[in-house]
Amino acid sequence: MLYLIDGYNILFRFFHSQKDIQTQRDLIIKLLQDKAKKFHLKMTLIFDAHKQPEILATHTYDKHLKVIFTPKDQTADEYILEQIFLSKTPTQITLITSDNSLAFQAKHMGAKTQTVDEFIDWLSEKETKTEIKKNLEKDEFVDTKHDIQRLLKIFEKKLEDDNF
Repeated sequence: MLYLIDGYNILFRFFHSQKDIQTQRDLIIKLLQDKAKKFHLKMTLIFDAHKQPEILATHTYDKHLKVIFTPKDQTADEYILEQIFLSKTPTQITLITSDNSLAFQAKHMGAKTQTVDEFIDWLSEKETKTEIKKNLEKDEFVDTKHDIQRLLKIFEKKLEDDNF
């Protein structure tokens, strides 16, 4: 599954502070890199850069997270829809956005969608399940004296029944 993430949509959902936009982007990128790596997810985070003078989009690659700044004269929404349209398997794409219009268009092309809040809740749930699993793996199962006595009686009864 590939997760296409509407960059500024998720960024503005998290931050309402006076931090500069670059700091906010860096924090979101770091957060998503950590989650993508931890859960072995394939994510692409797309930011609008269509008002920049560069002709080509800029890319930052990580094993699990790709960061895209769209090229001149292309919005993040346009880039996202283009990627879904060009995909041979749009059903294997989940778009993360709270932009209803963009989500509708993506669904129409066969992609799955989640709101930013649903995605964050899903990541949090995944985090919790992972922590529970780790804790369960650490704990060794120990039979109580009562359990051992109960099992011993069952085996003795089974032996008696088999001998007759």
